[in-house]
Amino acid sequence: MKGRFAVLCILMLVILIAPVAILRFREDYKIAYLDATKVNALIHDCADRWDDINSNASEGNARTASIYGFEYEVMDNDGNIVLYTQHDMPKDLGRATTLRYTIRDIIKDGEVVGKLLIANDYEHIKSDAYVSYRTRYLVCVLVEAVIIALFLVWVYFYIVRPFDRMKDFAADVASGDLDAPLTMDRGNLFGAFTESFDIMRIELADARQKEYEAQRSKVELVAQLSHDIKTPVASIKAMGELLGAVNTDPKQKTKLDSIVGKADQIDVLVSDLFATSLTDLDQLEVNCSEQESRVLDKIIKEADHNEYVVGGEVTECLIVCDPVRTTQVINNIIHNSYKYADTSIYLDSRTEGDSLILSLTDRGGGVSEEDLPMVTKKFRRGANAKEKQGAGLGLAIASELMEKMGGSLECSNADGGFRVTLQFRLADSSEEE
Repeated sequence: MKGRFAVLCILMLVILIAPVAILRFREDYKIAYLDATKVNALIHDCADRWDDINSNASEGNARTASIYGFEYEVMDNDGNIVLYTQHDMPKDLGRATTLRYTIRDIIKDGEVVGKLLIANDYEHIKSDAYVSYRTRYLVCVLVEAVIIALFLVWVYFYIVRPFDRMKDFAADVASGDLDAPLTMDRGNLFGAFTESFDIMRIELADARQKEYEAQRSKVELVAQLSHDIKTPVASIKAMGELLGAVNTDPKQKTKLDSIVGKADQIDVLVSDLFATSLTDLDQLEVNCSEQESRVLDKIIKEADHNEYVVGGEVTECLIVCDPVRTTQVINNIIHNSYKYADTSIYLDSRTEGDSLILSLTDRGGGVSEEDLPMVTKKFRRGANAKEKQGAGLGLAIASELMEKMGGSLECSNADGGFRVTLQFRLADSSEEE
């Protein structure tokens, strides 16, 4: 990892130095390199032949061929061109200076007799230097682009992708998925942390498994106790009913009826605890089948010991339900009304779309709007239930049972009381699905 980082630093240093090198290369075209030996030889030749040069110039023979590898011209002290190798060369020192000519003195017998003007071919040199500069610039840009691309690839593989993996891993852990391991790669920046996160995942999974096993053990204990309690309670109820039937003493008969009533209350509470325990264990079985809606009339009549339910019979149709679980649902609803309202219960039913809607409404004043969303939650009871016995499981269990049968249970305040609305699937719509 440290070696890769060092290489990366070197590449970044190359990127920083490259522009400086380019700027240095731009100075190349400003310099015309001349062979000093040839220049000196030409100066001496001109000095030695100075009289002949002037004589030829006066006769109109100033043009000569260059044998030194560069173009030049010779000017006397009066500014006259006495020798040249090209016609288009400057005719005065000012122009020659502008064109960056190299100007040297011609000395004869210790005196300056003229000037040697050497063409540097500035435009050609400048053009060549520009081409060289452009080539070097493009090469530097290409090298920098490759280095940057390699850097971005390195960043993606060793920073971005590992970070995305850790982010996905954190999302999986947050959603409860503790089975997928986090791939460990010590070559990226997060390698040291990856192993720690995976160890955390393993510990969380182990802790969750232990918590699940402990919770399941508690629920199984409650379910077992609930089941075991039902047998002696049933025996107490049977003996109370038997003694009440043969006893003629009014006071004793009243006490025996009270014993039977308390046994019924215990039986309802134990049944609720047993049902919610099975729900938590995912062992609450629901066996749905097609039933005539008249089965609901029978269930309601059997559950309504006080004969509080009024309003006629259920609309005739075929529904999908589990009669045993439906009995448990309606028993809970009617017994709740007995306990908290103790008024008449109004039955209403209708078919709506692919469902049978059945509602049971008492006149007990209902519950507060704040408590209404909570009445179908486990172990949650309304403010008006504080003085009543119960565990807050009845409607919660009823709601879960209705959902398992493909229907629903809704609670609301209506007509001065509390209304429970049950939705059952119609048999025809169930078959179509």
